[in-house]
Amino acid sequence: MQITWIRGKAFWLMLLCTVMIMGTGLTASAAAGLRIRLDHGNKSSWTEGIQIPTVTVNDSEKTPEWSKDPDDWEPGKKVTATLRVPGTFTNSDCAVYGGTLISAKAEDGESVIKVSYIPVAKLEAPEKAGWSDASKTKASWKKVPYAHRYQIVLYKEGGIWVKSLTTSSNHVDLLQYMEDGQKYYYTVKAILKDSSEEDYLKEGEMVTSDDSVIQVLGETEGAWAEYKNGKKYRAEDGSYATSCWKMISGKWYYFNNEGYAATGWQYLGERWYYLGSDGAMMTGWQQINGKWYYLNPDGDMATGWIQPQPGKWYYLYPDGSMASNATIDGIYPVDSSGLWAEK
Repeated sequence: MQITWIRGKAFWLMLLCTVMIMGTGLTASAAAGLRIRLDHGNKSSWTEGIQIPTVTVNDSEKTPEWSKDPDDWEPGKKVTATLRVPGTFTNSDCAVYGGTLISAKAEDGESVIKVSYIPVAKLEAPEKAGWSDASKTKASWKKVPYAHRYQIVLYKEGGIWVKSLTTSSNHVDLLQYMEDGQKYYYTVKAILKDSSEEDYLKEGEMVTSDDSVIQVLGETEGAWAEYKNGKKYRAEDGSYATSCWKMISGKWYYFNNEGYAATGWQYLGERWYYLGSDGAMMTGWQQINGKWYYLNPDGDMATGWIQPQPGKWYYLYPDGSMASNATIDGIYPVDSSGLWAEK
């Protein structure tokens, strides 16, 4: 009886050891499985710009190797994350959330897991929303990265809704919705192109134009007539403008003594002005015949030192052209963009 019991005990000890050895192998193998999560939150918590997901494997945070530098990511354009984890795993052992499994392969005692991910982003709020210097009827703002469309709402003073519209450009002329002598402002936000972008883009915050304008349109009821030597404007009463400035539909024009709208450089009232090919007076920075000029809000050409933006100084020669790669008065250096490089 004693011999039989010892033999039986040995059998059970051998069986227990076998199970323990098998169990040890299973803890580093597919039996445990992998839960891989790429967590970028949900649309209500997205912040402006591209989202880089937090990656965890079985609740342990990992730093993957990305197929493309996150600075170069684009919303909706797939990227690949490569993860290395100890143990041997196959595709069937991996559960992926927030991405798509590409492959799982054993390599030198570990497994190389590749997962695809589609970057997401909340569109930024438009910056510098205001009115064009050249035309106070034109709303303009800085382009928003990844945005293909914008929604604009025009208001009359007092919050009176006038018009809602969308555009693929970062500017739009609102002249046709404005009345002479009324004050206007607008709101703008970056929106999705269509529903196909909903999974990886969220529309941006709305901003209000940084100023309001009292719209002065001038003449609006007359008609333009084209002639061999240019174009003339006939007012509603049948008269033609001659030797004078005239505002027509929110833009200034100068008509010579023959009634034609002048174009190009014009010396008027001891000041230089530049009128575009359509005769409209130009303002702001303009590149003309390869040189840069700055035309004041009233249209006259600037000379000398100017500061069109806070802290940014430029020098314009007596002929109005901007200095670049030069030293002014032997003291003040300006770079290739014309900006004074203060030291």
